[in-house]
Amino acid sequence: MLRYLIIGLLVLPFVDLYLLIQVAGTLGFWQTLAIIMLTGLVGAELIRREGRHVFRKLQTSVTGGEISRNFLEGAILVLSGLFLLSPGFVTDGIGFIMVIRPIRERIVARAMNNRGNNFQVEIQQI
Repeated sequence: MLRYLIIGLLVLPFVDLYLLIQVAGTLGFWQTLAIIMLTGLVGAELIRREGRHVFRKLQTSVTGGEISRNFLEGAILVLSGLFLLSPGFVTDGIGFIMVIRPIRERIVARAMNNRGNNFQVEIQQI
């Protein structure tokens, strides 16, 4: 499984570049650039709003399982933010999908169940 993930992450920039070239050829350079900028701005706003929601949930977490779940949800938000800020249509699509709260919560629930609730967060002070 990890092998396919690594291959996918290596191929993804080339697919995004190909799609950007195709769209720029169809719509034009400036329109494509405007779409990329718009998705970046919308994505940043969504990440900010959802990040506040996750942070509030983290503040009210009581049990260790809830804290782990909320940390994992925050990590997924950071990853989706990286996808949204990178130029490309495929990465934007993946980022927008991961920002949607029910999908993100389902990903977290599946990850927690696959780990057998042994997911732990360790904070080290340097």
